[in-house]
Amino acid sequence: MIEWIEWLRVFIINHRSLEYIIILGGVIFGGEFALFALGFLVAQGVLPAFSVVVLSFLGSFPPNILWFLLGKTATVERIIKHRYASTISIIGEAVTRASRGNHFIGLIFAKFIVGTPVVLTTYVQKTDLSFWQFIFYETPAIALSLLILISIGYLSGLGFTYLADIFNNIYVAIGFILLIMAIILAAQSWLKKRFTDVKN
Repeated sequence: MIEWIEWLRVFIINHRSLEYIIILGGVIFGGEFALFALGFLVAQGVLPAFSVVVLSFLGSFPPNILWFLLGKTATVERIIKHRYASTISIIGEAVTRASRGNHFIGLIFAKFIVGTPVVLTTYVQKTDLSFWQFIFYETPAIALSLLILISIGYLSGLGFTYLADIFNNIYVAIGFILLIMAIILAAQSWLKKRFTDVKN
């Protein structure tokens, strides 16, 4: 992850004219890790915060709309029949049950669980959301996820610089980033376990 962020930093510095395309493409194809990396690069002064926030917000819609449309087709049945189907189905039902019919809360839960696209697809399949209702509820969910993920990346970038300067040791700073990533993964796993236990 650190090497990837460093490579991206050098690439952006050497190709400033592609800055906006890199941000947009990273968000569309990279998901949560791209948002983390973009926040990290904002803290390093490589990218402007305003561009990252606006383009990340706009770039978050195409993949979510794609998963929404997929959730309304028969193809979702093939996805659900996959070997992880029981876990994903349990999580999808738990999100539906925990949200108690409130689509805004359901989509917020779906944004912060491991395997978000599949959870989002199963949630959409189990609800009667229209496209415009989905956009209405998904907009604040995207804004909240951007706020959290970019902020975590930004704070990690500040911490990385601070620790590297204090200890004059890049390995301490890398350890800090790995600790932050471990905490994020543990929180996502805890949410997944908690929602899986709701069914049982």
